[in-house]
Amino acid sequence: MSDGELRAVLRHDETEVEFSGNYEDVWRSINKYLSEIYPSIEAVKKLIGAVDINLLMEKLEGLVEIREGMISVLEDKGAKRKILLCLAGAYVGKLLGLLEKDKLTPKEIASYTGLNEKVTRARLSELKKAGLVIKYGEGLYGFTKASIKELFGEKP
Repeated sequence: MSDGELRAVLRHDETEVEFSGNYEDVWRSINKYLSEIYPSIEAVKKLIGAVDINLLMEKLEGLVEIREGMISVLEDKGAKRKILLCLAGAYVGKLLGLLEKDKLTPKEIASYTGLNEKVTRARLSELKKAGLVIKYGEGLYGFTKASIKELFGEKP
């Protein structure tokens, strides 16, 4: 195994499957494998309204980068879109273990998007009213499933 390569072994019943590669590839492969082996997982996801993380990651490719615990929004098509992309990046980053949290303050969002903090606060208020972000205690904001449709015109 070379530096930076992850190796994971899954065992169930009499089957053993090994995955290796970078963190993202192994994560995607395990998720794909489990959804093929256990189709009921997909049914449960739909029933509880879970986000398809693999599809969301694909949609965010080229729009958001997560490096060294920071989010970079690469697209520059309006403040609301940048904020939603930032929060989607935080959501994915937390699930992948690349970020410590998936809820951000307006100051953090402004920093990651390059927006003015006052503009960020105003747009967050509008997005909250539209049901596209959730405001949590301590001034934190988070991603919602409705954000996906707003961003991409579909439900991943």
